Amino acid sequence: MADSGGTSARYERRELLQPGAVETWSGLDRTLNRPVTIRRASADSEIGQRLRLQAKALARVEHHGLLHILDTYDEVEHFAIVTEQLPTRLLADELAAPNGDIKRLAASEAVRIVIAVTEALAVLHGSGFAHGGVEADYIGWRAEVGWVILNGPPTDDAVTIPATRRADLMSVAVLAHRLIAGAAPQRRPDGTWELDPVVPEVLAPVLVRAISASDPWPDVPSMLLALHSVVDDLPHTDDSHTDRRSVWQAERHWLAPVGILVAAAATLVGIALVIERPQHSGQPAAQAAMTTTQAAEPAPAVAVVPTGPPAVTTTTLPTIVPVPTTATLRRQPASLESITDFDPAGDDRVEHPERLVFINDGDPTTGWSTARYSTRDFGGLKDGVGLIVVLAPGDPARVDRLAIDSPTVGWSFELYVSAERNRTLIDWGSPVAVASDITGSTTLDVPAVSAAALLVWITDLGDELPNGGHRVTVSRIEVSTTSGAAEAPTGTDAVTP
Repeated sequence: MADSGGTSARYERRELLQPGAVETWSGLDRTLNRPVTIRRASADSEIGQRLRLQAKALARVEHHGLLHILDTYDEVEHFAIVTEQLPTRLLADELAAPNGDIKRLAASEAVRIVIAVTEALAVLHGSGFAHGGVEADYIGWRAEVGWVILNGPPTDDAVTIPATRRADLMSVAVLAHRLIAGAAPQRRPDGTWELDPVVPEVLAPVLVRAISASDPWPDVPSMLLALHSVVDDLPHTDDSHTDRRSVWQAERHWLAPVGILVAAAATLVGIALVIERPQHSGQPAAQAAMTTTQAAEPAPAVAVVPTGPPAVTTTTLPTIVPVPTTATLRRQPASLESITDFDPAGDDRVEHPERLVFINDGDPTTGWSTARYSTRDFGGLKDGVGLIVVLAPGDPARVDRLAIDSPTVGWSFELYVSAERNRTLIDWGSPVAVASDITGSTTLDVPAVSAAALLVWITDLGDELPNGGHRVTVSRIEVSTTSGAAEAPTGTDAVTP
């Protein structure tokens, strides 16, 4: 039954398709006499404010795989956006069998669908937005353009806070697995993932990396390139295997052709040297060395947060300078003992300690956040706030990389290190690296330093939030270290008091 009460004179709401904080209605554009979709939220709510701000920017994003925003308007108590009419043919319907089972698609067909979705996400990410996670229930078929994502920012991003690009990558991999195997991949207790045996061996490493916690694809274009590279090698019919494949097995298969090529190249070089040596006996022989290293990926680090806020004391630390090395080192994620909040200028010296458990919890939609401040420089109340990351007990490790997932736009931080594991240190010396004007997640390479603890000191809270104020949210922190034989420093040059 039509419901036009309170709507714009141009648009008529007809049927409520999906209730919730953001309602979805079928509607009619009376001026052009065309069907549309109307999404609306309470104008005074935080979600409504996010809708209003994001809709203006998203109206400029155009891709055939995304619903285009046609218009926005205000009602008495609601803000509404108008998009193209939703397709009636859904991907989820294509997967439903008459007996209630879930159909499985041939790998080549599934990957082509996933490529179409990933191309739309790439455009969205390129415009500075994340979707929050794609699912078969919200992917529809439009004959003139193909597969279309039916939800997403600003609507889903307003409800799922924060939406992250990493979550988008993971959801694409899960979608591909569901299309091929009929279910999501299974996670083992040790944090590794097990793929269904029906997933073709050539595709498995691409999906594994997308859901990896320690070595994911750096961005959507990288994963998209990998999908394009394997699609022509996929079977066009369902071809099940008898053995199940873990993450590590899939990675070994991916590296196997590389190992064969390296071995073949080494053989050819050796033959060339044997042939060449008699002809140039007076010349020094050329030397070639080729090595391959395959390091097992450790389980994701989990932050163990101590109960209660830490007591703040004043301690002066030596400044750590890079330690020179003459050997080839291997990088791997470090195990973390704890992550604590650090607010030396605050009234109670803590900054949302109750939210620390949401860092590294495996859920990219949750995270620790600072308090909300009136300006990006903490309202002029303090120079910054931070997070102290303490590595697992042992000798100081050689830290050379820091990865942080965050949905915040335009924020900045300084990175400090300490050879001590004290969580309550104030004087950390000078920063070893600075990251400025970050849009969301970042990976920061730093000069390799010997450290047992790190301080992520947030100096700029970034752009204003859709509902006002400024704050930084962090959903994942990973510290990478290098290991291997290295030349030890001499004298006291490694530590400057």
